[in-house]
Amino acid sequence: MSRAARVLSLGRNRQGIRRFQDRAVRADVLECVLEAARYAPSAKEAQPWRFVIVQDALRRHQIARAAFNHPLVLSAPVLILCCARIHSHVSGNGRASYPIDVAAAAQSMALAAADVGLGVGWVMGFREREVRKLSDVPSDVPILAILAIGYPESFQPLPARLAVEEVFAWERWKTGTPTSDRP
Repeated sequence: MSRAARVLSLGRNRQGIRRFQDRAVRADVLECVLEAARYAPSAKEAQPWRFVIVQDALRRHQIARAAFNHPLVLSAPVLILCCARIHSHVSGNGRASYPIDVAAAAQSMALAAADVGLGVGWVMGFREREVRKLSDVPSDVPILAILAIGYPESFQPLPARLAVEEVFAWERWKTGTPTSDRP
């Protein structure tokens, strides 16, 4: 299987996760996942991401409370706080690149985690000020997401994917009934 086919297979075969097993993630496995983030693409190769890895049970429980007791945060043996330096690259349209850069690194970790049998849940709903205080993240560094990582207890099927015609438009935006203008 080609590398591209392997990555596509990891994406296609991922499953929704409700809870994680009460099982620690070995350090060498976690390091493999973390290393994937370091090699993610970023605008001007600025690498604006910073990650705080939380494994301490008490701290994870406290972060779970700040994340509205999200079941994935409550049950994950590893939490990764996805943070960014906001003084990273700004594109020609005036938008800072750091949210996309950090998301690319987080997705790289998610694919690496799937490859080693781990599940990843992205959690976006949390009280940032509380999480910041619990993890000593400076006030000028946004926490964009929490990745909950562990061995899935069970899987949930993902919803059906949108049809190709609904997702991609070739050469220009399409409205109304999709047409095939694909080259």
